[in-house]
Amino acid sequence: MNIVTFSTVGLLTLALMACSSEEAAKVEISEAPLKPVRTVIVSAGATITKSLTGVVDAARSAELGFRVNGELIAINKKESEFVKKGEVLAKLDQADFKIKLDASQAEFDRANAEFKRAKNLIKQGAISASDYEKLQAQLSNAKSQLNSAQKNMEYTVLKAPFDGVVAKQFFSKFEKISSSSTFAVIQDLSAYEVKINVPESIMIKVKREDAPKVYAVFDGNQDKQYSLTFKETSTRADEKTQTYSVKFVMASPKDINLLPGMSATVYVERSFDEESANGIYVPTHSVLEDSQGRFIYVVEPTSDNKGEITRRSVVVGELDENGIQVLQGLDTGDRVVTAGMSKISQGLLVRLMDGQ
Repeated sequence: MNIVTFSTVGLLTLALMACSSEEAAKVEISEAPLKPVRTVIVSAGATITKSLTGVVDAARSAELGFRVNGELIAINKKESEFVKKGEVLAKLDQADFKIKLDASQAEFDRANAEFKRAKNLIKQGAISASDYEKLQAQLSNAKSQLNSAQKNMEYTVLKAPFDGVVAKQFFSKFEKISSSSTFAVIQDLSAYEVKINVPESIMIKVKREDAPKVYAVFDGNQDKQYSLTFKETSTRADEKTQTYSVKFVMASPKDINLLPGMSATVYVERSFDEESANGIYVPTHSVLEDSQGRFIYVVEPTSDNKGEITRRSVVVGELDENGIQVLQGLDTGDRVVTAGMSKISQGLLVRLMDGQ
């Protein structure tokens, strides 16, 4: 009797534990974050999206150094600290420069006094014109020496040329520094510059009147797009890579810690109307192929910024600068997945990235 009772209790306990485990697993699954995906909406014309690797740089950057040789006696700012325009970054020992300045000032005062006397004497005919001109030349030379000594004294103080951040310092206090050395690098981080290298095969197809949508995406924050504005482009290809440098400007983001030297993926979207494109075009890399044939992953929206992955078999046509032509399998308005296809499958619930 006791054995039966204990057995019944044990079975009930195991059943309850199994149910609670299943419920916990369901909770974990339901609370797991949805995979973010990048998509493009199919239009009647053609939309091509190209991605290139970019490098982030400061909007402005300057290598700062002293214009005279000397010994560092004061460093007022450390690396990563913010500085205002005109703020003192460092100073050199001014003792020798002060001696030179005082000597130049004394020589100028002497030459100036002698020249003033000569001006009165020349009117009286008490000195010759050549002596007058010699004293005048001495005064001019003394003035130049004084100006040089004053400038050198000013050069012992290094100031920030613009608002920015001290990115790097190369010397420490009490070290000797020459006028040819760089003391520090200062960067303006109020905005950023993003540079990409564009192959000539793409560059040759770009028209000046084109106005593509260009944005950057950064690792660790792939679901956010940062708009880029065209700045400049080189008109001569790099001799080694045969690519053209294209620079864009972006505002300083508030939600990520962006620093010069970081990498970015730059996306360029170009649209074409029905007259310039025959049929539906999608980015080439969005079309996949396996033993069952060519296919595309499409997101079927289920709610705000969420959707379910559907595999769609397609028939493709020609391949050109617009992308790859889809003859069957897609309709206008379909949302095609353009990134991360290797990690998704039929029926997977996903989250659409911002702006998608």
